[in-house]
Amino acid sequence: MTAPRVSVVIPTWNGAGVLAGALRSLAAQTFADFETIVVDNGSSDGTAEMLARDWPAVKCVALPANLGFAVATNRGIVAGHGRIVVCMNNDVVAEPEWLGALVHALDARPDVGSVASKMLDARRPGIIDAAGDTMSLVAWNIGRGERDGPRFAQGREVLSACAGAAAYRREVFDRVGLFDESFFAWFEDVDLGIRAQLAGFRCWYEPSAVVRHLGSATTGRVSAIKAFYTARNALLLFFKTMPLRRLVPWAPAMLAWPWLNPVIQRQPLGPYLRAWLAFWPLLPRTLRERRRAFALRTVPTGRLLRLLDSPLDDVRRAFRLGRAPDTGA
Repeated sequence: MTAPRVSVVIPTWNGAGVLAGALRSLAAQTFADFETIVVDNGSSDGTAEMLARDWPAVKCVALPANLGFAVATNRGIVAGHGRIVVCMNNDVVAEPEWLGALVHALDARPDVGSVASKMLDARRPGIIDAAGDTMSLVAWNIGRGERDGPRFAQGREVLSACAGAAAYRREVFDRVGLFDESFFAWFEDVDLGIRAQLAGFRCWYEPSAVVRHLGSATTGRVSAIKAFYTARNALLLFFKTMPLRRLVPWAPAMLAWPWLNPVIQRQPLGPYLRAWLAFWPLLPRTLRERRRAFALRTVPTGRLLRLLDSPLDDVRRAFRLGRAPDTGA
């Protein structure tokens, strides 16, 4: 039997209600050469039963507990057979042409390793949720909270794709590895995107690949869990992937960020303090992984720096959006 060209991987945890909407949108795709793999992170809401009853063609990979987005997605990637891997959040509803647009974008650009979708906010019609990801000192969704318009109608190179709705050549994973499981959830997609950039794989934002994203349907848009992981992982991402030209002068500011951000955002300090403390035991491993990532570098670091935003943009965004930066997962 011929392997499908595309493997769609959906990690889920207690999200049966929204997952059904994602699967219905996949069933309506105009591109048909794909398999769907749902990785169940130990759900207790009847997800497995719903899949067996209503979606028998969907492959379900069951995990014993909630091991996080990165672990679940990696298990799905390994279980899949497609040469293109599409990552999809359980609370995403895709337009019928979505998969076809992602595949076409890769076919048209041999040097592109991943494709970012136009992700619209399902709660606010016409508002961008993500048009790829960028990074200054911390990572951000491009365009988050802005009204959809001409700026988001043109395809372009971006730093990284938001893995809530993104396509990757399997060669990317073969070359640079899977999602970093130490991240658990949040920013693991930007980490992968930067490692891929260093290895010579560009990322393309494709405006015709459209989805609607509910956003944090499992953890909530503002939660202590999300605050902890976004703060801790922002530190991991910075020290793992930032070129030395920016890392050295800005490291003190980055180390202060978990303390300053809750003040700016008027958030409880506790999760950020725990994140700051949890970062330090992971730093030795992070630096080892940094050496591995940069050992695979095939392009000048200046190329990566050109894709980064100014560090001052972090402050501007934080005050403008009135909430902690995250990748919207």
